[in-house]
Amino acid sequence: MLVASTASAQPNPCGNLQAAAAGQCEIRTSGGCQGYCEPVQFTAECSGKCNATAQGSCTGSCQADCEGECNVDPGSLDCEGSCTASCKANCSANCSASADGSGAQADCESSCKASCDGECNVSCEGTPPSASCDAKCEASCEGECNVEANIDCNVDCTTELKGGCEVQCSTPDGALFCNGQYVDVAGSVEECKNWLLTQGVDVEFHAEAEAEASVSCAAAPGSSSSAPFAGTGLAALVAGVGVAAARRRKRS
Repeated sequence: MLVASTASAQPNPCGNLQAAAAGQCEIRTSGGCQGYCEPVQFTAECSGKCNATAQGSCTGSCQADCEGECNVDPGSLDCEGSCTASCKANCSANCSASADGSGAQADCESSCKASCDGECNVSCEGTPPSASCDAKCEASCEGECNVEANIDCNVDCTTELKGGCEVQCSTPDGALFCNGQYVDVAGSVEECKNWLLTQGVDVEFHAEAEAEASVSCAAAPGSSSSAPFAGTGLAALVAGVGVAAARRRKRS
């Protein structure tokens, strides 16, 4: 019979934060905290929850249109720029089916556009300007079509996180943000802070205006590079690192 170890029996109260490297974290309280509960702050959390792959019907038509534009002037097409512009331009149409109430269309479009930035960054990573039109368009369309495939999931995820973020912001403990991204802690913010300390992460609190406290999450002095937060980066997580690895494997 297998017996769980003591370490595995203790859940991480910081949710997905174990994937983050040392970065800038803040515990924000009710002094303006709700203003941070916007779709752009949820891309890191939702990228790990919404990982449907692009549909062939989308990538096929997108690839044809992209290559037609690229072949006119191959050097002018920037993979990420093209992906982001095209993706955001299609958000209105892609969200029409998801808009089922007052304000739903606008909320969906905000979530969609935030997702475009992350997905296009991930898909076009490693595709240089000198790449062929076929390579640039394949990467560009993968990002754009992944957003389309996850429209409903991202809307639901964003709605859920927004509600949780606003509730957390109204509590004395406040809400945790790292590199501008909301952290959906599994336990309380206090438990998360204490857990970070046990992982060799130095947590510094700084009093700010409007009763906000700033937290600087950096590897503690003397901690080794094998610490859970070393060697990665929440900025990369924002771009969807969690889904990027799976999608790269799929492409290869």
